[in-house]
Amino acid sequence: MFMLTGSVHFVYLRTELINMVPPMLPYPGLIVTITGVLELAGAVGLLWRPTVLWAAGGLSLLLVVMFPANLYIAINGLATSPEDALIPRTLMQILFLAVSIAIWIFYLRHRSVRNYGEDLGRSR
Repeated sequence: MFMLTGSVHFVYLRTELINMVPPMLPYPGLIVTITGVLELAGAVGLLWRPTVLWAAGGLSLLLVVMFPANLYIAINGLATSPEDALIPRTLMQILFLAVSIAIWIFYLRHRSVRNYGEDLGRSR
């Protein structure tokens, strides 16, 4: 999902994403570029075990930070399709956030158990 959404920051929906940036924020094109790079980096980071924790945590934070843009388009009537309306967009964000947090928690717990076991092995 993040590979798809990250890539549309550069092609296909770039103009729509730039229009989603609330006008109070400067340089909407730069913001869309940065968030696209972060989404792509996060997607790749989820595939490499040493970076899963950072990627899942970063993507979770990114989803929270970008949510006001979703509110902005829904509240100001800028939604171009039914899935851009407030309730569907919010439900989709909650789903993606729940999945990214679940990945983060799983790997955090798994890392803690693995490190604890390694520590026990060294103490013998």
